Amino acid sequence: MSPSAFGLKLRNFLNISNAEKLLFFEAVITSAYVKVVLLYFPFSKVAKWLGVSSASGNSHDVGTVQEIDIVKKIRFALRLCDKYTPWPTECYTRSLTGKIMLKRRSIASTLVFGFEIGKHEKKIGHAWLRSAGMIVTGFCDFSKFEVHSRFS
Repeated sequence: MSPSAFGLKLRNFLNISNAEKLLFFEAVITSAYVKVVLLYFPFSKVAKWLGVSSASGNSHDVGTVQEIDIVKKIRFALRLCDKYTPWPTECYTRSLTGKIMLKRRSIASTLVFGFEIGKHEKKIGHAWLRSAGMIVTGFCDFSKFEVHSRFS
């Protein structure tokens, strides 16, 4: 990274609010924790973060004005985290990180797992997180995916 590019990124970071900086650091720390757990611990450790399996993904289609504001701020922090962390933050890592951050604030969310529809030899999976009527992580063309499971 060139010195001018670093300076621009630093200036952009300094221009965001202190609350957004704190959310960014929370996202980075939580993402690192999630990444380590996913790599080195059994699935039983992760399963408790998923929540309860649910048949419908429409349980969190509305939120209060305050919840929507918090969800948007967390979504922004997760995007920054994805952009600036040195480790890869795949859709699964981002979704779990977001779910944990929302749960800390008592905001309901649904983590969705799907597989790409098609005639591929290898199934391609994707995870996304919904809360307060919006997609928090995992933006994509959802028509390409068949939902496998949901966790609220």
